[in-house]
Amino acid sequence: MLDFGVEIPFVNLLGFELVRMQDGASELHYEARPEHLNSFGVTHGGASMTLLDVTMATAARSVAPEMGVVTIEMKTSFMQ
Repeated sequence: MLDFGVEIPFVNLLGFELVRMQDGASELHYEARPEHLNSFGVTHGGASMTLLDVTMATAARSVAPEMGVVTIEMKTSFMQ
């Protein structure tokens, strides 16, 4: 497992695993635990959006590791 380069307690809580982070791309693995599910028994949308957010941030940091990354706006539409 790779190191995110910074300590992110919320990411650690969710159990995200950084697999690849190079050349403007990143790959994370995540297996939802029972406490990450919604009332329908599927992964909570907030956990899914956090995975997207962290994946995009690590991709950006792969080309400028000395820079911090902050999401200003993010929209995700969930389909049934």
